[in-house]
Amino acid sequence: MCFSAEASFIASGVLAGTGIAISRLPKEKSSVPVALIPAIFATHQLIEGFIWLEHDHPEPDTITRAVVFAYVLIAFILWPAYIPFAASRLESDPRRRQWMRFLQVAGLGVGLGYLLSILRSPVAVQVDACSLSYSVVAPGWFFIPYMAAVSLPFLLSSQRGLVYFGMAVVISCAAATYFASLPAFPSVWCFFAAFMSASLYAYFRNAARCVTEQPEPNIFSRPRMS
Repeated sequence: MCFSAEASFIASGVLAGTGIAISRLPKEKSSVPVALIPAIFATHQLIEGFIWLEHDHPEPDTITRAVVFAYVLIAFILWPAYIPFAASRLESDPRRRQWMRFLQVAGLGVGLGYLLSILRSPVAVQVDACSLSYSVVAPGWFFIPYMAAVSLPFLLSSQRGLVYFGMAVVISCAAATYFASLPAFPSVWCFFAAFMSASLYAYFRNAARCVTEQPEPNIFSRPRMS
């Protein structure tokens, strides 16, 4: 499986279009964090496209380092905290929401750990079997809570459409594990998960039908006095 700047830019364009389409659908305020997922993935893929263009330079400049830092900031720090948060915002079942919040705490913890590791040691980027490998100097066990935080929250949802998306995220994790080495996992997983997030349009389209079909309250009607 080979990736390139062109593949990242195409993915970014598709996801940007998906994000715009979702933004035009009527939705509840609690669904906004989930609705933003394709747009964040679009930005993420755009950043990686620029990293592909710069990876041949023997001495990375300040801009390249900043772009790499922005990429790992989203991949290692934002996603493990944001995905449980977004899922919990749409969850009405208290027990399920509690589990999601537990995963959010775990995601915040591992994200903070990765942030400290990244600040201590610069991230090295190289091509590994046609994908980009990000060498983050961090304890290997960080990968376990990271995987739990990014793959489990939507599977715990009481809404079928979000469970389907959660299944797609798990499939993307499995595919990334199969196709990539551990340092290249974030790049490959984010690429697969980015395309999977386009399926959220179907969820929001169905949700929009429910919103539009709800009868609007008549502000001129008065309650009957018994």
